[in-house]
Amino acid sequence: MKTKKGFTLIELLVVVAIIGLLATLGVIAFRDAQKKARDTKRLGDMRSVVAAFVTANNEGTFYLCDSTCAAAPASASLVSASRLCNKACGTAGSTVDNSLVNLSVINDPLTSGATACDGALTSCNYAYNGIPTLASFNIRFITEQTSVQGLSAGAQHSTNQNGIVN
Repeated sequence: MKTKKGFTLIELLVVVAIIGLLATLGVIAFRDAQKKARDTKRLGDMRSVVAAFVTANNEGTFYLCDSTCAAAPASASLVSASRLCNKACGTAGSTVDNSLVNLSVINDPLTSGATACDGALTSCNYAYNGIPTLASFNIRFITEQTSVQGLSAGAQHSTNQNGIVN
């Protein structure tokens, strides 16, 4: 009687199919974990900006200006293109003050370019709705998944001086 010293083709195909199935499930789980991590960063960014703006407004010694402290940010400008300055915008000697928050690093984790939300929501960096001030601002952002706070997936949301509103 001969003894077999190998695997049959059927056995090898079954093993390859099982490995393929496990790999597919792993990739799907990893992709969902990445989306959740990006959404968590977005919500954290919004909370940080709200806390910094409210604190800056309450202290009364900060001003929301463009990146050079020369003028106030325009409507639809990016949060990362604005700064907290130590004097009124355009005032001689006005400089950026990063003691509360460094706005230049507040960017959407998925957006590599500096673009505001587009209509299709394929890319969305944090941008102001209207002309922002420390006392009254509205910032747009998107989420990729339905969050713990009930924010729907793939929709545009906003935050203001009262926190995340929708």
